[in-house]
Amino acid sequence: MKLRIYLITVFIAFVVTLVVSGIPSLIAQPKQQFTEWGWPLPYEKVSEKSINYLKEKGWWPLKWAYQPPWMAEATIPWIIKKMELGKKRGLEVEMVGLLSGPDINEGLASGKFAIGNGGDFPVTSLIDKKVRVKSAGIIWTPLDEHPILIHIDSKIKEPKDLEGKSIGLVVGSSAEFAFVGYAMAKKLDMSKISLKPMPIPDQATFPAGIDAVVPWAPTPGLMTKYRKNAKVFDDTGPYQLYWGDAHVRTELIENCPDVAQAITDMAVEALLWGRIHLKEATDYVKEDPFLEGYPWQLLYDENVTWMARLKPTWIYPFAEVYSTEGARIAKWLYERGRTKQQLTKDDYMTYFAPGVELMNKTFKKLGWKIPSVPPYFPAGMDMKQFKERLELGKGFEDFQFPYRMQLNQAWPEKGDLEKPWVYEGKTYKP
Repeated sequence: MKLRIYLITVFIAFVVTLVVSGIPSLIAQPKQQFTEWGWPLPYEKVSEKSINYLKEKGWWPLKWAYQPPWMAEATIPWIIKKMELGKKRGLEVEMVGLLSGPDINEGLASGKFAIGNGGDFPVTSLIDKKVRVKSAGIIWTPLDEHPILIHIDSKIKEPKDLEGKSIGLVVGSSAEFAFVGYAMAKKLDMSKISLKPMPIPDQATFPAGIDAVVPWAPTPGLMTKYRKNAKVFDDTGPYQLYWGDAHVRTELIENCPDVAQAITDMAVEALLWGRIHLKEATDYVKEDPFLEGYPWQLLYDENVTWMARLKPTWIYPFAEVYSTEGARIAKWLYERGRTKQQLTKDDYMTYFAPGVELMNKTFKKLGWKIPSVPPYFPAGMDMKQFKERLELGKGFEDFQFPYRMQLNQAWPEKGDLEKPWVYEGKTYKP
């Protein structure tokens, strides 16, 4: 009897020990909370030290320059503004709309503002001129749409017909290399083609004396579907691997890295919100005075294309991919005397390095796995195969261009997550 009582007592003590020893671990690991759109709570606040530094530099509020006629790239800043995502992190952020990358470059170089958005051409110019900027890790609208548009009654039938013609585009922008990449692939004689510097609003009117224009989205849709003053002659997509990004003054990364991290975080949060609130996001960006002449439906359709068609990992800075294409752009510019030095892939990798670290931290907060390849690669393609096709001089015709897609990629899928993530009230597990 005594032995039985003793054994029961030992068993109870053992059970109690297990329960009690488990309590601290349960207390130390509370369930992660998320917003409806999947951002982990609570928000991380920037330090007073960093705020004081920004004020001393004259960067309070933080001015963020963007290009209005460019969805996703413009939509995300407007979501940040309207949702006060900066304020939630202790920052004051002011959005500044400018019509082209060169204008934004000028403001960044002078220190007028600390954050700017631009395409691969303007970024190359910044690096070449040794402007103190680095990538914030935020890629805009990969594989952007740069079609060659011609007049409705144009007699241009094949690429060779473009020789002897005048082409209106934003010189010094990504659209220029889009056309150049196309011309090189089609073996056109560029000495017989006149490139006319022309801002987007002028291109949209398609003035007399111009045979073709090369605007970026959403202007092609405005011209072909609404104004009906142009038709698509050809797509430059297969001949260039477009990228644009958000870049910050290097001082932010060096002296207030928590501010740089907040910039990357709020961009990804805005993307997540916009993907499930596309109509509201379009209402927000439609308030931009530069977009007054763009129909709401066009902007909505563009937001669907650029915000939601690809997995949200499209925003990730795939440095190996973009640095390779950047070096190709740099070589072309240098050979034509447009840059002082021929930048290499390593120069771009150095530029992207801080941004990759910032976005890796953002993805870690979300519980997302760092992707090995972009979501627009053809199914089954890895980085080794990508490099092999570049060496062979193959184009990108089989890539998944968002503006050609009819359905959204599934997200998240198996392998996209490293830990549970809550989105629209549903818990997704790795």
